[in-house]
Parts: sequence; C-alpha cells; structure tokens
Amino acid sequence: MVTKIYKLILYTFIVHVIFINTITFFTTLNPKSIINPFFIKSRTISVFHLLHYIVFETGVLIPLPSYDELNKKIHQLSKKYKIDPELVKIVIEVESKYKKYAISRTGAVGLMQVMPTTFFEMGFDKPFDIDQNLEAGIKYLSLQVKRFKRLDLALSAYNAGPTKVSKVMAIPRIGETEYYVKTIIERYSKIRKNALEYNLLLQQTE
Repeated sequence: MVTKIYKLILYTFIVHVIFINTITFFTTLNPKSIINPFFIKSRTISVFHLLHYIVFETGVLIPLPSYDELNKKIHQLSKKYKIDPELVKIVIEVESKYKKYAISRTGAVGLMQVMPTTFFEMGFDKPFDIDQNLEAGIKYLSLQVKRFKRLDLALSAYNAGPTKVSKVMAIPRIGETEYYVKTIIERYSKIRKNALEYNLLLQQTE
C-alpha cells in the first residue's frame, strides 16, 4: 500500500514536471526547457499566472501591441524611472526576444523576465500584463542602476540578483550572467558608442 502511494506521488510529480516543461517550452521555444528538472516551484507559479491571465484576462489570441505602441510605453516608463529607453529595448530583446508569454528556466516571466516574487514585492499583481510587466522590469532595472552606479553591475544584479553582486561588487562568476552582461553592453555600445556614457547620462538626471 505504501509502495503504491509512493509510486503515485512519483508519477504525479513526473507528469507535473513534464507539463511545466512543455508549457515553458512553448513560451520560449527553447529546447532546454523540455529537459529542465530545476526551479519547479518558481516555474509552477509562473505557469499558473500565465494560464490564469490567458483564460480570465485576455485570451490566447491577443497579439502583442504594435511596435509604435510598445515603443511609446517603453519611452514613457523609462522617462518615469530615469533610465535610457534604448537600454530597456536591448534588455527586452536579450531577455525574452519580445515574447510576452515567455517563462524562463528559472520561472522569470514576460517581456522583462521578472521573477514572480520580485514582481509581487514591488506591488504589481498581473505578471503577464504587458504594462505591468514593463513597469516592473524597468523599475527594477532602474533600482539596480541607482544602487550600484555602474551599468555592468546593475545588469548583473538584474540577471543574477543584487545579493550576489553585493557580495563581490563585481560581475559574479556565473557563465550565464557574464555572457548576459557582455551581450547587452556590446549592443548598447553600438548605440551610445561607449556604454560607460550611460553612467554620465544617469548622473545628469539625478
């Protein structure tokens, strides 16, 4: 009897992981999502909010706003939180490739790939709502820039969490984070010529 219960629990867990992995895969089309056994709790929360949002808020066929409309939202929110909108656009491209329903392998959600716990802690309640997701991500990125005063550290904090960055006051020795920071700064440098120029822009707005 006990063995049967354990088997049932195991099978249920396996089915749950397969379901979560399948949903995550379809939000990003990342093959690694299919065999990801990690971050089950955070991804379960993200999938729940995704399904709730699709069923009760919008419907699955609601398209992404037009480029002009989305660009306008980004500029308005970037101005509100005193951050360069061009940087925000690059972050969105790298984070989610503009897929509004994206769920990462760690459970980060939406265009700005904000972790659910971070999203709710900042006072937002609909992680897949484009306006809320944009504002949460832009606000969080702005907070990291103001906190660390360096773009590379701010991006590291956005990707890996501010606690890890605070411990070493450098880019953490995490391959994904190092690549993430390098990619964004390289793309941003093509716009600003030198990404360090952003630090000057930040100081001028303070």
